[in-house]
This record gives sequence, structure tokens and C-alpha cells, in this order.
Amino acid sequence: MAPTENTPDDVFLEDLQSERSMEWVTKENTRAIAAISGPDGTPERDPLFAKLRAIYDDEKKIPNVRLRGDFVYNFWQDDAHVKGIWRRTTMGDFKLKDPTWETVLDVDALSAAEQKSWVWKGPSFLDYGPGDDAFRVDRCVVKLSDGGTDACVVREFDVTTKTFVGDDEKPFVLPVGKSNFCWIDRDTAWIGADFGEGTVSPSGYPLTIREWKRGEALPDSTEIWRGQPTDVVAAGSAYWDKGVRYQVWYRAKTFYDTEHFALHPDTKTMVLVDIPSDFGFNTFADHVVIHCKSAWEVGSLQFKAGCVVAHPADAFVRGDRSQFTELYVPKDERCSYAGSTETKDYLLIHTLEHMVVRVYVWRFVKAAVGDDATKAAGDARTKNKSTFQFVKEHVAPDCQSFEANGIDADRSNELWVTTDGYLDPVTLSTACAPDLEISAPCKENTAWFDTNGMTVELREAVSDDGTAVPYFLVKGAGVVDGGAPVPTVLYGYGGVGISL
Repeated sequence: MAPTENTPDDVFLEDLQSERSMEWVTKENTRAIAAISGPDGTPERDPLFAKLRAIYDDEKKIPNVRLRGDFVYNFWQDDAHVKGIWRRTTMGDFKLKDPTWETVLDVDALSAAEQKSWVWKGPSFLDYGPGDDAFRVDRCVVKLSDGGTDACVVREFDVTTKTFVGDDEKPFVLPVGKSNFCWIDRDTAWIGADFGEGTVSPSGYPLTIREWKRGEALPDSTEIWRGQPTDVVAAGSAYWDKGVRYQVWYRAKTFYDTEHFALHPDTKTMVLVDIPSDFGFNTFADHVVIHCKSAWEVGSLQFKAGCVVAHPADAFVRGDRSQFTELYVPKDERCSYAGSTETKDYLLIHTLEHMVVRVYVWRFVKAAVGDDATKAAGDARTKNKSTFQFVKEHVAPDCQSFEANGIDADRSNELWVTTDGYLDPVTLSTACAPDLEISAPCKENTAWFDTNGMTVELREAVSDDGTAVPYFLVKGAGVVDGGAPVPTVLYGYGGVGISL
């Protein structure tokens, strides 16, 4: 960019690796360290620095794991693995106090060997879908960024051999860029990348979807869809959801407005999903699940802002709107949807209601093989017989946060349950849907302060206009209501779409 009188003074930072940018980084780092370096100018000797470092480097911190096939995978960083290692162990071994980990990919060693400053950006596994290979787990692509920017390389990896796929197998490899990659099958992918003018957004993200066959030169891949030049990004996703195949395209017009396109079950063409562009759109087995971020009028139906509804997917794409199930309806403006998770047979709706976490558990009853719906599969006049049935509500106790996540949504109803509180360290437990209240602790973070005698309460303060504002009060031992004033730390946070 040629400088003008209106050019910002820091525009040179657009070139991240330039000599001038690196000089600026060094200067700012020196200034920051001087401001926090402690009484003798050495950060390592500052008591606060040492305490924080101990917390961040604590080997007891709970690993974030994801089950794939017979192994749980985790990316781990510590003082011996600065860039990190991708590792795995069995589910049974993970539950032990000291699991035995097997390294799958050492990013420090890879960086040294390839003379790059690789930053791990995560894997995307191939899902073979129903059939003989349903539980086969061998291939993935991994994303790596040189220096930690948004631009990544994409490289095919074999977790059985723990190596990148060799050239003799014509691996999928995308060069550095803000690219997208989605598996279609073992030898086919949908990709988005920079293919020249008109193929990336002003933000540098892909605007096209191309079908890329193994062994095919990247420029020879076939464009199958394109977003608009003003979009933030356009991309596609193909996946299996409990044996049901979905193909979805989307174009993000802004960060908060997205249009979705789905495969029509009869015409086999991609059609616009008829929902407001600010709504959330997901699937569960043969249903779509929609988060209504604003009020929605559908024929004679009225859905409140914040509702979560489900509808048979094929019928919905055809235009039918007669089979909705309301999975969540907020009671008032202080109740909000906070996400969902799924297991083999259950959908769990997480909410925050008056500062209390509640989880609504729904059982999914799939249409039985051989019933009328199955016999007439594909007939638009036949109503789907799969249904959601409400089972129970779980309320998080003791002012705690509570989060449940399915361990293997295709094969079991097991859950990871993560709890956290002002006076309780983060704890990872296992449970089995629908009984979230019955859990077995598996891992616990270090408790870094003595909570003996301390209490936490959920209270409300009433403002001058009568509004009751909820807040948590954490008190130390010996602090009593109406007693002598004590030092108090006040903290509040609210952001876009985030409750205060």
C-alpha cells in the first residue's frame, strides 16, 4: 500500500514479518516487561509472576480431550513442549490418575526439522459413515500456521502410522492461506482457497466451494458454488449425523447474518433454507434444530425470541412447517439459550436462567424400521415418525457452572461433565444421559487457595427504577452481613450475545 496523508501510522504492521514490524514488537515487549517486571526488574523473581507461571504450567491441569475411535486425543503444551504435542491414550487409561500418553505428532520436532515456527490449529477427521468402515479412524487433515497467523497449511495425516501421508498416495495438501477443507469421502474433498480474483472476500476468506479429487492438480478442482463478493466467507459442509447424510452450503453476509443452503431430498439440488439469516441452524439425526434469535412467525405459529425448535429435516426443506417441536422456550428476558450437546439418544439444551445453569434433556425416538414412515421414505406426503420426548431438567447446584458434552454421539450416551465454581476447582466427571446428576469424578484442577470458611451466594440488588440485578457475593471466613466494612472487588462483564 502506497502511503498517503491519511494512511494510519501503524499500517506497516500489515506486513507481519517485516524488519520494521519485528523491531516494533521487540520495542513493545521491552516496554511491557519493564512495566510488570517486579521490584528488581526481573519478571522471574516477581512473586506474582512465579505464582501465575505455576498455575499456567501446572501439570495437573485437566487435558482437553476428544474421543476418536479407540483413543482420546489431546493437544498439550508445557515447558518441555513449548509448541506442543498431539497425543492420545485409551479412554480407560485416561481415567487413571497418571495416564500413559502416546505422541502422535510433536510440533516442536516438526518445527525444528522444517525450519518453521509451526502453531497447531487442529485436525479434521474423515468420517466414513454407515457401513463396514463406520468405526474406522485413520485419516485426517491437520492445520498448521507458521507464526500463528490465520493463514494455515493443510496436510493429510495418517493416525495409524503417525506420519504425514506420503507423496506416493497423492495426499491432500493446501498451501498457506485462509482456506477451508471438508471431507466428502476418502478421495474427495470440498475446499475453499484463493484461486485468484473474485475467489476470496475482502477479509481474505474463501468465497467458492470446489470439489477436489485425490491426485488432481489443485487448479483443476471443479467450482461447484460461489458466494457474493461482499460476503465475509462462503463455504460448505458435508457430514453424517447418526446415519443421516447432510450437505450444507452457507454464505456469511456479515458476522451475524448467514444464509444456509441444503440438499433438497427430491430434486437433489441445493436450495435456500427458509429461516431468518440471524438464526442458528443445526441438525440432530433426521431433524433440523433451529435457534430463533428473534421472534419468528411461521404461518399461524409464533416462536419467541430465544426459542429452540426442531422439525423433520426433509419435510422442512420441502417447505412443510407443521411438525415443530419446541425444545426450549425462555420464561422471560432473563432466561437464555446457552448451547446444546448430543449423545446417541439424547439432545441436551443448556440454558442460563436468572444466573442459574439448567439443562433440559430430550430423548430422541427414531422411526422404527418397517413402520409407515420408513416404508414411504421419500414421499413428501408422509409425516416423519421420529420424535423428541422431554425427559427431565437438571439444575446446577451451589452457584456452579455446569457443562455436559457427548463423548461419542454416534455410539453411546456417555458424557463429559465439567463443573466449576468460585470456591471449587474445575472438575471433569463422566455421566450417562439422561441422568446428569449421577457422575463419577475423573480429573480435578489444583485448588490454589484455601476456601475454608468461605461462602458464595446468589443475590439481587434493586436499582432506583426497581430493576432487580442479580450478582454473586463471595465472602471470606469471618465476614458477616452488617459487620465492619471490608475491601471488596467488583467485577462485571457483558458483550455481544454474552449475558452480564
